[in-house]
Amino acid sequence: MVISSTEAAEALRDIAQTDRRTRVSGAYHVASPHLILWGLIWAAGYTASGLTPPDKWGLVWLPLIAVGVIGAVALGMRAGARSGSGGAGFSAGRTTILALAIGLFIGSVYFVFQPVSPLPYLVFPALITALIYVLLGGLLGLPRYVWIGAIMFLVTMVGFIYAKPVLPYWIAAAGGGGLVLGGLWMRKV
Repeated sequence: MVISSTEAAEALRDIAQTDRRTRVSGAYHVASPHLILWGLIWAAGYTASGLTPPDKWGLVWLPLIAVGVIGAVALGMRAGARSGSGGAGFSAGRTTILALAIGLFIGSVYFVFQPVSPLPYLVFPALITALIYVLLGGLLGLPRYVWIGAIMFLVTMVGFIYAKPVLPYWIAAAGGGGLVLGGLWMRKV
């Protein structure tokens, strides 16, 4: 059986589309539990921040971040073991460098601008997280990341403008809940 060049081109295009969908679905499947984990940590941290004086927020967030890092490493190793790559798909070193860079950037901005209100301390990490999701989605061709980041940005800004008296709880519910819902949405691919 001989196929025409048009049929061959269509078959190759179908194969490329299937490959792309498989890669995107795999990326979402790996990211889903991470979003759920960090959404729960986010919700707990911001809720506790609302119940704690600002000078004690470090005591709230440090253990939660430690739990999140340990959980993220375990999830990454599990995903690598399941994929048969022996963890090769998960680079703890790269993730650590990125996390440190983001943390140092946020800390540096706080140091340079020295906010006089606790509100920037609540909002800025949410805005940076939203930006990271939009950038990753745009760069890697993962549209659900773009949507999650854009919605997080919008919800954070709405809370900052209209819900200042309850901002920690707003960000806990909207940001943490948004990450959990985003993780569940990615699981449905």
